[in-house]
Amino acid sequence: MNFRRPHVYPFASPFKSSKRWSATMLTVLAVVWPGLGSQPAVAAGTAPQPVEIRLWHAMSGAQGQSLEHVAAAFNESQRDFRVVPVYKGEYRATLSAGLAAAKSRSAESPHLLQVYEEGTADVLAARHAFKPLFALATETRINIEPEKISAPAASVYADKTGRLLAFPLNSSTPVLYLNRDTFIKSGMDPDKPPKTWYEMQPVLIALQNAGADCPYTTSRQSWVHIENTNAWHNNPIASEDNGLGGTRAELRVNGHLMIRHISLLGAWVRSQLFRISGRADEGDTRFASGECAMLTSSSTARAEITRKAQFRVGVAQLPYYDDFNNAPYNTLSGGAALWAVGNTTARESLGMARFLAYLATPAVAADWQQSAGYVPVTQNAYATLQRSGYYKTNPEMDIAATQMRGYRSGAFTKGVRLGDYDKIRAILDDELDDVWKGVKAPISALDEAVQRGNVVLRAFERAQPR
Repeated sequence: MNFRRPHVYPFASPFKSSKRWSATMLTVLAVVWPGLGSQPAVAAGTAPQPVEIRLWHAMSGAQGQSLEHVAAAFNESQRDFRVVPVYKGEYRATLSAGLAAAKSRSAESPHLLQVYEEGTADVLAARHAFKPLFALATETRINIEPEKISAPAASVYADKTGRLLAFPLNSSTPVLYLNRDTFIKSGMDPDKPPKTWYEMQPVLIALQNAGADCPYTTSRQSWVHIENTNAWHNNPIASEDNGLGGTRAELRVNGHLMIRHISLLGAWVRSQLFRISGRADEGDTRFASGECAMLTSSSTARAEITRKAQFRVGVAQLPYYDDFNNAPYNTLSGGAALWAVGNTTARESLGMARFLAYLATPAVAADWQQSAGYVPVTQNAYATLQRSGYYKTNPEMDIAATQMRGYRSGAFTKGVRLGDYDKIRAILDDELDDVWKGVKAPISALDEAVQRGNVVLRAFERAQPR
């Protein structure tokens, strides 16, 4: 992975090419960059200590290493600030720790906090603990916002007027994986994967007849089969614009589309065409081992799957229903954004803004997305990867990017922002599991999910400050 400095930074300074800062330069720069003069005076010819910017994140493994590299590249590109990534555990643990630290205003609080899209409403509920991205840009006079950002990536992190509240860092969307070798052995063409859920069934039957014990499995079942299936068909998951319009939202996952889809999946479970693997990423492991022939999972799973698999991996778009609402539209942007903690000094705010502006440059964004395996969130980053030939050698990565950009816009394709959404996802998983076990009919399970989920939403709404 090669995180390079872009030729021109949006925050570039005519003095930046020099690696030694004189006291005169510092005096001049204090006028250009607010807050610079607040640091302790230093002897002539002595470089000041860089201001530390702590970034708490939830990325482990290859993605965590990629984040370390991009932070190191930024630190090397200038002498004023030092970004320090700190791994705080999985997403929920990172959010909980970050909220607690930001509210307590401890000396070791993060300056930037990575928050998954599921926790957006929780951060907004903290109010003054965090500073909106547009406010940070205004305060520091640095253009932070990425240009031409994709709608699914922007909507969850924007206010009602479209101003970004947080910086979209990593984005992914669900895709369909297939074992190309198993397809060929079963007499099917892996270059012609099923496009619709209707086309999926005969493929699964053919795989089963050819000896596949697990024709199909999934990871993150509620994210794939409820949230993204609804968006893919421009169908609401909740009122109030899927929660983007306010905290009074109520769930709407028990309509015609979901009853049809969960009924179909339930029938596949009973026929052993669809094998349940768990609520998280367990399906990825079963597919990579060769046990399952097809998988729906996050586009970011590709790197780990291809590393482990002893077969050729294929990637296709998420199937859809071609007789419902002129589908497809677009799938959602899963992932996370960087939120700026509010209680920071002028110098710290400047460092936060400069790092985010660095991430927003097309060359850096393209390198980051490529090395970490995420979907580009800006048109400029996508174009940079396209010009480099990345998508010619990795066409499967273009599938996820094309799918998330979408084929047409819709009122319910922007994203989901619901309070205590981790609890709601757990409820959806509970009810789906009851369908798979045959304990409940799909319509009963979905009705129960709506009832239970709305209790959570009303409790979250009542807890908001007036």
